[in-house]
Amino acid sequence: MDKMKTGALIKEARIKKNYTQSELGDLLGVSNKAVSRWEKGESFPDVGLLENLATTLDLRIQEIVTGIKDEHDETALIEIVRAAKLQQRENKKKNIRHCLQIVPILCCILSGVSALGNNSFIFDSKPTWEYVLFMVITFITVVIVYSSNQQSHGNSNMFSTISKLISTLTLIGSTLSTWIIMLKTANGSIPFGMEPSSIGPFLNNILIVTFTINLILLIIQMYRYETHDDAVHWGWFISIAAIYLTTLYGDWMHNMNTFQGAAKDFAIRTSIVVIVTGITKIISFSTSFTHNSPNLS
Repeated sequence: MDKMKTGALIKEARIKKNYTQSELGDLLGVSNKAVSRWEKGESFPDVGLLENLATTLDLRIQEIVTGIKDEHDETALIEIVRAAKLQQRENKKKNIRHCLQIVPILCCILSGVSALGNNSFIFDSKPTWEYVLFMVITFITVVIVYSSNQQSHGNSNMFSTISKLISTLTLIGSTLSTWIIMLKTANGSIPFGMEPSSIGPFLNNILIVTFTINLILLIIQMYRYETHDDAVHWGWFISIAAIYLTTLYGDWMHNMNTFQGAAKDFAIRTSIVVIVTGITKIISFSTSFTHNSPNLS
């Protein structure tokens, strides 16, 4: 079974029938993206679609399977069985991935609700390292579930560009505003003419907004990865970093007894997020590079 030959045959037959990729997809009940991947040799049509695909394009099933016209039936049968086994294996992997997709979102939501809302919701007191563990689990899950498949998800578009910009700006904005307000307050200077009692709620609202925006971005990015073949880009990692930075800042605010030592605590928490994000991005890059490297053996 040669996916490139099959793809070329499907493309040739589609053009001969004067179908666009979208029209062929509509006739088969699949997306134009799926047809595009077939023709590029990136994937093989599902075995259950072969009969309909052959009828639609006036081809024989064995020709689609082997990518060669007038191929012997015995060879085609062997290839069909092989294709079915491979697709069964891929479907199992896909089902596992779908189950794992809930993990990063669940970790983010639980951490955010606990740190930025009622701190006793999950953890008792000073749960800093529990949040770091949740952050590590989130990053690891994203790398395992998504980044290893970047070779077939490389499309960059306006949404990915906008999401990178928004995640970056919200991360920088919330970090700077938190640092400035907390340090000014620690030095006895109340910023923006606020009442001392309103500083905590004001900062918490900033963190909640940043957390919510980046959580929504992350969910949309995951959805578009599955449905629009969007790439796993660095904006994903910035969104996760923003989510857990706000979580760690919120954790400190809800457990602080004094403003003394605020700079040290904030520096430690910021460094933790930066280090974990950097390490994860390096691992993700290495994984993607390994999967995309040509086999020279």
